Amino acid sequence: MSDLMLHLPDYWHLWAVAAVIGLIALNYGTQFVSPALRLKTSLSQVNAHLAALSQQAPGTHIDLAQLKDEVMTSPALQHAWQQYASTLQAQWQAADAGPLGAARQRVGHLSRAFFAHMDVASNGHRLDLSNLEQLAQNDPSLGKLWTEYNQALEALQQLEVSTQNTTGQWQANSHAENYFTEQALVDSPLQSNFYKHIPGILTGVGIIGTFTGLIAGLISFDVSDPERVQAELSQLVQTVGHAFLVSALAITLAMVFTWIEKSVLTGRYRQVEELQQWLDTLFNPQGGVQYMARLTLAAEMQAALSFKILSQLRESPTHTPTRSAP
Repeated sequence: MSDLMLHLPDYWHLWAVAAVIGLIALNYGTQFVSPALRLKTSLSQVNAHLAALSQQAPGTHIDLAQLKDEVMTSPALQHAWQQYASTLQAQWQAADAGPLGAARQRVGHLSRAFFAHMDVASNGHRLDLSNLEQLAQNDPSLGKLWTEYNQALEALQQLEVSTQNTTGQWQANSHAENYFTEQALVDSPLQSNFYKHIPGILTGVGIIGTFTGLIAGLISFDVSDPERVQAELSQLVQTVGHAFLVSALAITLAMVFTWIEKSVLTGRYRQVEELQQWLDTLFNPQGGVQYMARLTLAAEMQAALSFKILSQLRESPTHTPTRSAP
């Protein structure tokens, strides 16, 4: 290397190739390795916070806005969280489970008792269902059932609202892997699709350096003077040797960068997978199934009510007194 420093003008091509290799290495370190280390720290903090939330008692309230502001700090995480949070919904209880189930059953029981008493009171005649309150006022027993039904219905509505506002359980309609993807959180911020080709670029630069040194040595090789052939040959060997040295440096860096890139990306992918698992643990992705169950239950209740009303309408004309002809 001392000859290389003393004969800088003679080895300018090798210095140019070495400078290109140095710039590539500097860019790789500042634009890929350094952001990857920051991403590692960010994902570690997110996973640690989610792990702490998962250790809390069941039913503990989770503030989604606070989770976004304090945990999802990077733009990529905030965007993914915004899309994911839009799928979250309050955990729904089955129609016959818990206090809500008991309230729903009481409302249904009072509704059936009210209409059964109304059928008995009508003695098979057609009823005007558009004014139920007036019908209830004319019959003390029916009025009592109507009052109890209204009170039970109001209590059910208040219970549903309070449960929805104070729930600590949220459920997602889909898995977190659909939003917190490796492409969005790792590949795009780190530009991995570009930097995975850096080792190949370094290898190509090293080969160019080898051929550049060889060509420069052959151009300056002078065989016209037999007395200088020995010195010219020695100079050619030194030039080619330095060129191979630069090429070896480039190939070595290419192998090192390949190892760094694979290690960094594998570690970040593992952290993203861990983040997905924590989110699926916190927000059990069964909201879509429960949503379909709620739709099915509502459809069944509507069908049963429609069938009951239709049956009553079909039976009413048969019991309606016929008017005598004038």
